[in-house]
Amino acid sequence: MKREQMLAALEPLIVEEPVKALSGSLIRFRELSGAARDALYDSVKNSGGNSGFEAALIAATVVDENGVPAFREDDIDTLQAARTPLLEELSQIAMRLNGLGQHAQEEASKN
Repeated sequence: MKREQMLAALEPLIVEEPVKALSGSLIRFRELSGAARDALYDSVKNSGGNSGFEAALIAATVVDENGVPAFREDDIDTLQAARTPLLEELSQIAMRLNGLGQHAQEEASKN
């Protein structure tokens, strides 16, 4: 594999996932880069609890049809106030796609 091909393969993927809490609507999620994951962890170290992490993760991963983030940092408080089932489903999809959370660690340990 050539360097250019490897670099292209390293680009974060964008996938569409159906969201039950949104009547099965397809939502686009982008994988986090290593730097984006580090920034996410840094941003939630001392604030927000679970819902703060979930909201920040959604803001970092949900994108529009052009791959542009659908939410800004100042939307995190609004996302944090969202319905719990929707917040949880969106964040669980984002965690699964990015290999985050306990379930991802359990799956990785099996391999």
